Amino acid sequence: MLEARDLHCERDERTLFSGLSFTVDAGEWVQVTGGNGAGKTTLLRLLTGLARPDGGEVYWQGEPLRRVRDSFHSGLLWIGHQPGIKSRLT
Repeated sequence: MLEARDLHCERDERTLFSGLSFTVDAGEWVQVTGGNGAGKTTLLRLLTGLARPDGGEVYWQGEPLRRVRDSFHSGLLWIGHQPGIKSRLT
């Protein structure tokens, strides 16, 4: 189970989200939607431990993600929206 508790995130003096809490159980799917700059990628980076929230905590299997980050990452595949191939190599 993945759990977000009271997540808070600011970027460039702008609050992207505050007090965000939810759980995702095994087998559940989640869709994150929003306009450009709404914080979708930032939220996913927080939920995967690739970034730290300004407040709150992310839990994996009941443990704070920051404590189990390495084992969590061993089963994680991150495909971001940045191209994986450098344009100068193509």
